[in-house]
Parts: sequence; structure tokens; C-alpha cells
Amino acid sequence: MSIHLPFILHLLLGSLAVVCYWGALLARKGSLPHRRWGRAFFTLLLPVALSVGPLLVLKAGRVQADYIVQFSYLSLCLFTVGLVGWSAIRLKSDPERFRGWHFRLLGGLIFLGGMVVLGAGLAQGRLLPVVFSLIGLVFGGAMLRFAWQPGALPPRWWLGWHLNAVCLLVSAVHGTVLVVALRSWFNPPPGEWLPVLCHGGMLVVALLMRLWLGRRYGLASRHGSGEAGLLQAS
Repeated sequence: MSIHLPFILHLLLGSLAVVCYWGALLARKGSLPHRRWGRAFFTLLLPVALSVGPLLVLKAGRVQADYIVQFSYLSLCLFTVGLVGWSAIRLKSDPERFRGWHFRLLGGLIFLGGMVVLGAGLAQGRLLPVVFSLIGLVFGGAMLRFAWQPGALPPRWWLGWHLNAVCLLVSAVHGTVLVVALRSWFNPPPGEWLPVLCHGGMLVVALLMRLWLGRRYGLASRHGSGEAGLLQAS
């Protein structure tokens, strides 16, 4: 099977996701265009993630264990973060349903997945898996803390979690795009330094974006507030 068809499909889905992300980001928050762009973006996340699998297998020529682990982990992270961003809005009047068994299960799974990927990266002496492990460790850890957080939650806890997800997804949306674009334009030397730079840099952008939006919307960033950003699990 040729790699061209799966690549074109992934490119098409990924491009649509980027357009929808920026459509929602630039639209007035809470407006009908914002909701429509946002719904389209969240709907595209799973097909985009699943379309990566055939590319990895066809590119390698065979199924490799490290590809399966990385693909499964990142797909689960993407699904989890997208679900949190979506359900934070849909269930803002029902926090206990929002942080129900599925929230705790997914948070635990991506946290454990982050530990596995971190261990594999350290054992192999590779930096890229270490960068990817931060997604599950930080976001999953924050989910587990919030799941069992005692006491009353702040009135806008849902906005904090929506922003957590939206800001982290800026990395998922743009990290790979940057890698592909820079490789196409500049033909850099082989190695993992470029993916590390792009994905790690976008995680930093996501953190800064979350801190800025938290201040703009008056959301607390201290631990235990229920509205903490990407530093909540640190």
C-alpha cells in the first residue's frame, strides 16, 4: 500500500483542524461562530489522531513496538485533552459529572502512559519521548488532583479547564506542522533535534498562553483553586 493516500488524508484532516482551531480562537468567545468552529475542531481531533497510525506503519515498513506505544499514548492524550476541553463547556453546571469515573480513568491512564514514555526515553537516551511524556504527567496529574479535590469549586472552574485543554492543544495542532514545514523548506540534518525543538517550544508557548489567558479572564493559578493552568500538577 502506498503511503501517499494516508499522507494526503492526514494532511487534509490536519489542515482542517488548524483552520478550525484558529477560527475558534479568533472568534468572539461565546459567540455562535466560536462555538461552531470549536465543535468542528474537537470533532476532527480523533480522526486526525487515528490517521497517524497508517503513516507510522507504512513509513517503517513494519509494526515496531516503540511506534505502537508512542502512537497509542499520544492518541490517548489527544482524545483526553480534547474531551476535557469539550466537556468542560458542556458540563459546566454539573462538576461532579465532569470529573466522574471517565475523567479519573483517563487522567490516570495518560499519567501512567507519561511515566512509561518517560522511562523508555531515558532508557534509550532519547529526548523526544521525554518531551512527550510531559503531556501525560502534567495534564494527567492535574486531572487526578482535580478529580478528588475537596470542598467547593470556584464558580468558573469550567473555564479554567477549557483553557487548559485549548492551550495544550496549540502544541498538538502546531508542533507537527512546524516540523513538516521546516523539513520541507530548509532540509535540516537528520536527528530528533528538530522535533524536540518544535514540540518542546510549542509546549512552552502553550504554558505562556495559559498563564496570559488566566490573567486576562481573572482565573487563579495557585494549586487547589480548581482553575489552575498547566502548572497545576507541578
